[in-house]
Amino acid sequence: MNFLIFDMDGVLVDSTACHARAFDDLWRRLGVDGPPYPEIAGQPTREVVARYTRDVAEWTAFKQQRAREYLAEGSFAYDDALPCLDAMRRAGIHMAVATGASKVTAEMLLERARLMPYLDFVLTADDVAAGKPDPEMYRRAVEQSGVAPAATAVVEDSRSGLEAAAAATVPVACVRTGLTLDSPLFLGSFAGLREFGAAVGVPF
Repeated sequence: MNFLIFDMDGVLVDSTACHARAFDDLWRRLGVDGPPYPEIAGQPTREVVARYTRDVAEWTAFKQQRAREYLAEGSFAYDDALPCLDAMRRAGIHMAVATGASKVTAEMLLERARLMPYLDFVLTADDVAAGKPDPEMYRRAVEQSGVAPAATAVVEDSRSGLEAAAAATVPVACVRTGLTLDSPLFLGSFAGLREFGAAVGVPF
């Protein structure tokens, strides 16, 4: 395996609670009964918002600003993220992030977590027309990596992300959430990044 593509939220950073709070704020402002966060995790905010209001730009900006305010309150990197990416880089594996977050939010979190130096590139919701589970994000990531899909793997935590990777014909693993995928491309479900790394032969 020559190239790993990580989702960010729920894989490298534990930002789930902050995004869930921001969406709850949004639903209250709009006066709608929005979906539970796990049902929309990994999907671009603009696509979720468009299902409930025509003022997509305004309310997307509202949700993203709320999320950044909550995220600014602390550090949310998983304890295994930095040591695992360091070990993977020392093992000669190249890495990138492909996230449904906005560019501003993604760069803020990855810089704060000290993960940016390990990444060849970062793709965000601002770089694609359609978000996960559409395969565009992972097709573009593989294309930008310059590596064949079979020598690449995606590391995800959400149902939409797993489906997006499989639809892009990229091998995919799940971490942290215990989800599985009925696909020959599914590499397995792992407790965390250390367990995934050990399974692909990365020495720690």
